[in-house]
This record gives sequence, C-alpha cells and structure tokens, in this order.
Amino acid sequence: MLRYKSRCAFTIVELLVVVFIIAIVISLLLPAVQSAREAARRSKLAGYEREMEMEAAAQAEATPSLPAARLTVYQTEVTLTPRLSIGTAAPESIYEARFKGQIRAAHPSGREGDCEIALPLPPQIISLSDLRIRVGAVVIEDVVICNGRLLWRGKLPGEPTTIDVNYAAVGKGLYELAVAQSGILDGFDVSLTANGSDVRLLELSLQPTSLTRAAGASTYRWKYDHLLFGQPVRVDVLGIAPIDRLGELTWLGPISVLAFGLLVGLAVQAAGATRFDVWMLLLTVGTFAGAYPLMYFAQEYISLGLAVVASAAVAIAIIGVRAVTLMGFKHGIAGVVIPAVLIMSAALVAAIWPALQGLMLTCLALGFFIAAMLLMPMVNAAANRFWIFNRPQIEPAKGELAAGGAGV
Repeated sequence: MLRYKSRCAFTIVELLVVVFIIAIVISLLLPAVQSAREAARRSKLAGYEREMEMEAAAQAEATPSLPAARLTVYQTEVTLTPRLSIGTAAPESIYEARFKGQIRAAHPSGREGDCEIALPLPPQIISLSDLRIRVGAVVIEDVVICNGRLLWRGKLPGEPTTIDVNYAAVGKGLYELAVAQSGILDGFDVSLTANGSDVRLLELSLQPTSLTRAAGASTYRWKYDHLLFGQPVRVDVLGIAPIDRLGELTWLGPISVLAFGLLVGLAVQAAGATRFDVWMLLLTVGTFAGAYPLMYFAQEYISLGLAVVASAAVAIAIIGVRAVTLMGFKHGIAGVVIPAVLIMSAALVAAIWPALQGLMLTCLALGFFIAAMLLMPMVNAAANRFWIFNRPQIEPAKGELAAGGAGV
C-alpha cells in the first residue's frame, strides 16, 4: 500500500499562471482608470466653455468698444503657477497667470487715435496685481476687464510703437491667448510655462513649435514669423492639473506585479509554508496590484504624495500581516514585506521621475535575479526534503506481518 503526505504550497506552473493573470488585469485596469479621469475632465471643461460663452455675450453688450490696435510684433512670456486646490475633490484649482510682454502696435487708421489691445486673463478672475503698462516712456493704465480679457485703451500713433506690459492675474478656468486678427504679424513669439504642473491644449489650438520639460515645469513655445492667421491658443487649465505622475504605471505597474509575484512564490517555496496556498498567493499579489488604482482614486481627495504613500502603506500592511501569520515573522518580513516595499518604491520612483526609469528598471532587474539566485537553492533543498520524506513506502500485508510474528 502506498502512503503519501499532502503536497505543500503550489507548483511553479500555478505560480506563473497566477502572476500573469494579475499582471494582465492591472495592465487593463490602469488605462481604464486614466480614461475615466479624462472623461470627467472633458465634461467639466465643456461646462466651463458654455459659461464663458454666456458671460462673453453679456459683457459684450454692456461694454462699448474701440478700434483694435494693429499689432506687428507680439512677444510675451506667460507663467502659470498653481495656487490652491491641487488634488482636491473638484477637478479644478486656482492659478496665477503672470504676463510679461513686449508688443509693437499702431492705430489701424495709420494716424494717431484711440484704440484698444486685448490681453489674456483667467476667465474667472479673482485678483489682478502688479499692473504696469508703458507706451514708450509713458505709463498708461486705462484698462477694463471684459469677456475674460484685460482691455488696454489709449492713444497710439500711426507708426508701430513699443508697449511693455506686466501684470499678475489670479483666477481659474480656461486660459486663452488669442492671435490678433489685424493683418500679418512680423513676429509672434509666445512662451508659456506651467510651474510644477502641466497643461493640455484644446483641439484646433495654434500648435506650439517646441516643448521642454525640466525642473518640474513644462514650457510651450509658439514662434512664428509673418503670421497671417492662427487659431487662439486655448489651454485646459482646470485650474492647472498636476502632471500625471502615475501615467507611467500603465506599463511599470504590470512589470512590478510580475517581479513581486515571482519573488513571493519563490520565497514561499523556499520557506516550505504549507498554509500559503495558491489562493493566498492570488490574494497577496492582487492586493499588491490593487495599490496602484487606489492611488489614482485617492489623489482626487488628498494630495498626490499623500495618496501614493497612504495607498502603498495600506496594501503592504495588509500583505505583511497575512504573510507573517502564515509564514512566521522572519520569512514573512524577508520574503514578502521587504520585496513589496522595494519593488513598489522602484516602480513609483520610475513613474514620478522619468529620468530615473533606466536606473530603476536596471536595479529592479538586478535585484530580482540576485534574490532569485539566493532563493533557488533553498527551493531545490525544500523540494528534495519533500520527496525524501514523502517517497512511497510499501506496508507489509497482514498475512506477512502475522507470519513474521509467528516466526518470532
């Protein structure tokens, strides 16, 4: 009669199946979460546009107009800086738009007369400060706010004159830099910098000629010579959205899940934890993977940094408590908790700082192979012990046992 002990843990095939299933699920879930957040943004933005159109129509009727100045050169630097509400429940924030420009303009009739120049403002204006408008050597501050723009009004000669403009406006909503429709612009050079954040251009906006990202800022530049026509530069500043630091997790997340699942499987096999079965492996890897979408949802209510830390801490704490219960303190911490912390940290650093992606992925690969080399001999030793203690044993039949007893 053959007698076997029950088999421990799970097979390598079961391990691979579980890990790949979780990795595929998270690779499908993270883009879906991103799409849902983008849909909410687009819906909010559509509401802003309708409000702007209604306000513009009402203000246009109430404000008398002057002839628009003829612009020949439009050279400005715009800096958008978040001020409030980043990462709160509402997908919007307050921002400061600091405008510094040098404009060459003339009266459209070719002789001296009153005219106006429209300058951009946040449509939902809160404050306007540091206002300085200089025409040649003369400071002129005859301004009015209308249709989400700052209208400067004054006398200009028939020949192009340099106008220096500086101001800082705080508000929220859709930001628009309109291209003056007053003939050919000899030079259109606009630089827009979003500090600590990123912006999204609306469809049919004038396309930037360059884009650079450095030191936590995104800088868009529009440099056109002899510009006859251009759509307005319309920027989705639902306040200003922080750069989607978690966007890279759509591919870094599944990689980290694969690495964590395989290491945990090897650690369980090496420790010979009989109670850590394939279902517990599925739940452990699933909890690790679930921290990533939790970060996406949490950042709608708390700051991004706190959302990342809190989500990771909750998932790793749950995993750690269960691993220590089933594998013991030493094996649970060394085989599950420490790999979870290191692998998730590497994935988040690579996602938040793209410049470090190569370094983090290399360290992750090296760490994985080193850990696997250390665990495989232990896995083989555990497998050998299993087969030694569970090899088939043949029990003597009752007749032979009786005969042996009689002979004695």
